[in-house]
Amino acid sequence: MQLSRAVVAEKGVVASEQPLASMAGCDALRAGGNAFDAAVATSFALAVTFHPAGGLGGDFFGMFYEARTGKVHCLNSSGWAPSGLTRELVASKGGVQTYGPLACTVPGLVAGVWSMHARLGSLPFRGLLGQAVEYSSNGFPAGEGICRSTKAALPGLPVEARAIFAPRGEPPAPGDWIRQAALGKVLKEVASGGPDAFYKGWPAERIAEALSDAGVPTTLEDFDFAPEWVEPLKLDYRGTTVYEVPPNSMGATSLLMLKMLLETDVSRVAPLSRERIEVTMKAAEVAYERKSRVLGDPRFSAIDLEGFMLPPAGPGHGAQTVKSGDTTAFSVVDAEGNIASGIQSLFHHFGSRIFVPETGLFLNNRGAGFALDGPNGVRPRKRPLHTLSSLVLERDGRPYLGIGASGGEYRPMQHCLFVTNIVDYSMPLEQAIDHPRFLWNGGRSLTVESGYQTGGLEGYDPDIQQYPARTGVCQGVQTAPRFRKGVCDVRGDGVPAGF
Repeated sequence: MQLSRAVVAEKGVVASEQPLASMAGCDALRAGGNAFDAAVATSFALAVTFHPAGGLGGDFFGMFYEARTGKVHCLNSSGWAPSGLTRELVASKGGVQTYGPLACTVPGLVAGVWSMHARLGSLPFRGLLGQAVEYSSNGFPAGEGICRSTKAALPGLPVEARAIFAPRGEPPAPGDWIRQAALGKVLKEVASGGPDAFYKGWPAERIAEALSDAGVPTTLEDFDFAPEWVEPLKLDYRGTTVYEVPPNSMGATSLLMLKMLLETDVSRVAPLSRERIEVTMKAAEVAYERKSRVLGDPRFSAIDLEGFMLPPAGPGHGAQTVKSGDTTAFSVVDAEGNIASGIQSLFHHFGSRIFVPETGLFLNNRGAGFALDGPNGVRPRKRPLHTLSSLVLERDGRPYLGIGASGGEYRPMQHCLFVTNIVDYSMPLEQAIDHPRFLWNGGRSLTVESGYQTGGLEGYDPDIQQYPARTGVCQGVQTAPRFRKGVCDVRGDGVPAGF
């Protein structure tokens, strides 16, 4: 088994999927900032250097431990559907779309990162965007992640975007220089004017025009957007408190799986055994079926979370499909023990593939997460059921771990595996992240990284993939009395930075 990229440092560590972003966050820590200042620098740097996964046109969620107050905060900054995105319009076009204007929601990232900083940060906001402005205005060397994403999405990218990301007509190679001058102009305005410069200024006007021209009537009033600070969900899992993001995120799905696993002494099941797959899948089928049937935007329909967490009356149903996505997560810990676990996403590679040239940004396709009807039915100003969530783990009354991972609808299973690796198998953070994974694709289909014993596995067709496979990319941090640790998943390209 390969080892994750891990850094142990005295004062603070940033773990992200892009080394330049980790360095930007670490620079903020060195300048005297706290974990939340570093999260600002890291997030905006990722929005440039890993634009296809987590650009300004996407959303942001975060779980934050504030050491001064001992409180865990949860931020939901997922955007809503434009006023013109009605059920009637979507139905007339053949239903919910994966790409194109019907899949776009108002971007939440800028407002979310600003809101996090306004509540928890310490350094001036403007200076924290310096590296992001530099990377966009003057360029940066492409990393493996942006090369893979561009290759996957290239046939669907508009001409203006190809001129930036594939100027030779083919995906960039690692080290090729990428410059996003228009995006740099937007970042400069956000740095000086905050979210109003984005949501009340010309960037929002251009986005509204682009969506309206593409057939989804959108006005500047649709950008009257504000993030929501919400009470995190939590579960006591064998003495460790697990904090998750409530709906419209699917974080409750992870907690239901863990609650069902409390009925089994997981530690007596070998971590690479067929039995572990079977007991976890029993919980996954119930939790995922319930997620698809019950969860949505609580501002539009009442969600009975207590009922959601009740033990099942019978087995789950395995007919659904579980979808992946292109997301990027990061985690930060500072000298005081503050923890920021953030995650941002356009959803799929380059999101909706709708590019707004004047702003230099792609719009998300989070609207692909809607249904036509039910708790998650598409409606104007409604937020879709969201895959994004972050984890904070608490032991003996003190939060000590922050974890996030890419993976779309696989994320509840990933979170369940991370928690059981840490709690049931007492794995250190780097081993818990490294450990081979199995993920449910819906129905009988499983993706299984090599190393598991699958002989005799009944009811599923495992697709064994050579470890490490593309099963999501995790970033984690840990705080302890005498050190801080940051870990970047071997499955990605990130490198943690600390001092």
